[in-house]
Amino acid sequence: MGRGLKILLINPPRFNIVKWTANDWEIDLAEISSFPPLGLMYIASYIKRHSAYDVMIMDAVAEGMSYEAIGQAIKAYSPDVVGISSFTYTFFDALKTAKLVRALCPSDHIAIGGPHTSLFPEETMTHREFDSLVIGDGEITFKEMIDCIAEGRSFDTVSRDILYRQGGAVIKKQGKRYLKDLDSLPFPAIDLVNYKRYYSPFGRETTMATICTSRGCPFQCTYCQVPDKQYRVRSAKNIIEEMLWYYERGIRFFYFFDDMFNITPQRVIEISEMILNSEMRGHISWLFRGRVDSVNDDMLRVSKMAGCRQILFGVEDYNDEGLKKIKKKITIQQAFEAVRLAKKYGIETSTNWIMGLPNHRSTQDLKELVDTAIRIDSDYAQFSILQLLPGCEMYDEAVAEGILDPNYWKDYVLSPKAQFYVQLYTKCFGAKELSDIYRDAHIRYYRRFGYILKRLLKVRSLKELKVKARAAMAVLR
Repeated sequence: MGRGLKILLINPPRFNIVKWTANDWEIDLAEISSFPPLGLMYIASYIKRHSAYDVMIMDAVAEGMSYEAIGQAIKAYSPDVVGISSFTYTFFDALKTAKLVRALCPSDHIAIGGPHTSLFPEETMTHREFDSLVIGDGEITFKEMIDCIAEGRSFDTVSRDILYRQGGAVIKKQGKRYLKDLDSLPFPAIDLVNYKRYYSPFGRETTMATICTSRGCPFQCTYCQVPDKQYRVRSAKNIIEEMLWYYERGIRFFYFFDDMFNITPQRVIEISEMILNSEMRGHISWLFRGRVDSVNDDMLRVSKMAGCRQILFGVEDYNDEGLKKIKKKITIQQAFEAVRLAKKYGIETSTNWIMGLPNHRSTQDLKELVDTAIRIDSDYAQFSILQLLPGCEMYDEAVAEGILDPNYWKDYVLSPKAQFYVQLYTKCFGAKELSDIYRDAHIRYYRRFGYILKRLLKVRSLKELKVKARAAMAVLR
């Protein structure tokens, strides 16, 4: 192949995403928002900085590409190496995309990465369409693999966690999974995607930059499957430099996507003060995902001055008993106080809630959860049904109790089906009953006349109205 390798990174479509309600009433984020494939964008920028390889990103989701269009684009680019990103919920389409690449470019090296691969590496590699599999942070790993391909070397020199085919066998190479110094990475390759296609249902502008300021999670919530427990943060200086990089390209709205943005109030204050001391002061707005137990007056006051418009809080359950059981390490009073303080400074809030947790033993418990979501008076509420994947404490408990089949997900990965439903946690509720309650929770929360009137009065532009209307149609259909 030589040094002139052409690298194609694909975010596959989501036509056959795993379904997680028994009544087929569910909200796919892709219906109401569009987020960039940050993992692929980081890999692309790393390759561009450290090599002369030609790199292309195909975001089939944002571009609304059919498989026919994907095939035409693959033929037109004629890549040598293809990297496909996948979640377990989107694995059917990731595999279908790999099969399409193999049919069109039989000699290409096809690699798969993303959150899915740490859960089911061996099962994924039973599909011969994949020549290799990357576990963990992909920037250095994928670049080393491409170098091996270009130079005709074996992958046994790769320094990080991978699986690869050699002859008729699958070799597992153990090494590092995660990067420690996130500041050393170049910013995501925004030039390789149509960034104007990305937007959030919470924003007034239709164009946004999504920024990840940390990786990993230091907490141990029992329902959460996060393989990376090595929490690492970027410096405030590095984050501001990325914001300015987007700002120079005309972007004025920022979404800090990682859950731990306010791991400490001081971190938010430091970033906010740097915004206030930059040319962005008074010209940008932003939102972040954060914890209710890491909020105070000083943080909210300064962040509001710096352009913070909204905070998305993960609350999950409606009382302290339930929160303790899932090891959330917060109290419901802290949730109420965080929303109250945000309102004091004119910052909107959204709260997340999970239905069907072990503490929910009756429909009355779920009614009280929705009651609490209404009483907390956040500007938005996001409800979801408990869905468990291998690797989290609650999944192991459910398997031990016979509630979940330990082979359910493995069988799916070994033989993906287009119409596949999550096996829900049904200790106290049937799947259909839980799905109907989930649907009714959205209707009850969002069809309140006073709520609708308040939201309409806050709309400030036609663009914002269109974004909100799209979200409303998805929720209230």
